[in-house]
Amino acid sequence: MGLLKFRIPTPLPEPRLADLRKSYVTGLDRTPSRLSVEIRRDLLLCQRGTTESGRLFAPWPIEGFGAPFVGTATLGEQPEPYPLPVELARGKLNDVRNQLADWKQMGLRVPPELDQVLAKALRAFFKATTSRDAPAVMFASAQRSLRLASEASQGLIDAYVAQVLQNRLATGKLPTHLAVGLEGDPATAPWASKILPSFNAVQLQCSWKALEPTEGKMRWEEADAQLAWAARQKLAVQAGPLVDLRPGALPDWIWLWSGDFDAILGMAVDVVRQAVSRFRGKIPVWHLIHRPGSTDVLGMSEEDQIRLTARLLQVARQADPAAHFLVGLDRPWAEWMASSTFQLGPLHLADYLARAELGMAGIALEIAPGFSGPGSHLRDLLDFSRMLDLYALLNFPLHLSIAIPSSAGPDPQADPHVQVEADQWPATPTEANQVVNAARWIALAVAKPFVRSVTWRQLDDSKPHLYPHSGLFKNPQAPKPLLDWFKTFRAEILQ
Repeated sequence: MGLLKFRIPTPLPEPRLADLRKSYVTGLDRTPSRLSVEIRRDLLLCQRGTTESGRLFAPWPIEGFGAPFVGTATLGEQPEPYPLPVELARGKLNDVRNQLADWKQMGLRVPPELDQVLAKALRAFFKATTSRDAPAVMFASAQRSLRLASEASQGLIDAYVAQVLQNRLATGKLPTHLAVGLEGDPATAPWASKILPSFNAVQLQCSWKALEPTEGKMRWEEADAQLAWAARQKLAVQAGPLVDLRPGALPDWIWLWSGDFDAILGMAVDVVRQAVSRFRGKIPVWHLIHRPGSTDVLGMSEEDQIRLTARLLQVARQADPAAHFLVGLDRPWAEWMASSTFQLGPLHLADYLARAELGMAGIALEIAPGFSGPGSHLRDLLDFSRMLDLYALLNFPLHLSIAIPSSAGPDPQADPHVQVEADQWPATPTEANQVVNAARWIALAVAKPFVRSVTWRQLDDSKPHLYPHSGLFKNPQAPKPLLDWFKTFRAEILQ
């Protein structure tokens, strides 16, 4: 057994202590391993099943940047505890400086102000490391270094996005699909005409729960209506997720078969075969299965869920060889693995499916920062960029679905188990801040040439949905300011 020890400032508020219990450690493959976290007064004790060195990632408050996950540098075990804020500052500085060097080598031009901020961050870090006999000074200097390094990180991302988009636009507007998830029949919906200038694609609501609300009785009316409307408007089309392994996204009747994997497999195969065959040649991209291998559901083990995914890919390819089938992954940083018995994780699952040559044509990543599970803890945009680059190493196109909140208040139509984690955000979520945050996350995603589509997953907050306050509309006739941003972004950047 391995043990990493960290000294933390005291006292910390109880919510911060609870956040620290979400910490995890990664090794060379950047995948979290199972971790036991214990807090004893001013010590954070991280016990794991290996003595190898690793990086600790912990939620940590940074002035002006909320409380995102921040990683240390690679650390080995030692008798004395590491001062946690100092090691987080060291890790953040390493990440920013290494990425800056890589992008400069590729031709990125950065403003001199960025180098000045980094120099200030380094000076604050040096003061922290040389003040261990004065803990208050050490911790305060480390916090200042973290704030300045985060400021430099944000400036670096801004420069990267601006220059990459400028270079790519030199040959014409980008072919990336900017989509929104549809609900109901658009032909009779007040929002239908309002979304047309903002998006060049749509995602049909084509889930197992919607298609087969009663066992053995298929309902195609809504999917048919959405497809017909999209065709009339000449919008690119995606559909799904067809089989979403989130408990609330499955048909109610399927729970009668919980624990009977063969029965569940047979019924999932049947709905996939029927849906893909019905829309053969009409839907070019299917989000086939979502969240495999990330949570306990229907009594299926991790191996069962992988077998289910593999079989559904085979069946779908047989039903429509020309269509592209995506496998969806939630919580792509895999922080949940620190407390899970599942061992593969989203990155290695995608790699396994790619190597098996089952017909997977792309990877769909669910990006929901600042929400409780199945959302992800907040990260800064440099971490988001590095995560996308990591998945791109699998040599498959990426398709992103994004949710960002516009409020932290009650949302009666949202999943009651999902909450907006307001303390993680730099400022309380509002409709204005939703525009600011979405603009940064989406622009960075579109700047990546391997990202083929970005979908805003929630249309209307007045209809049942997963993530609170993440819709484009408060109700069918009341769009949020974010819709206007999408309109401008599409007009300037996309075909």
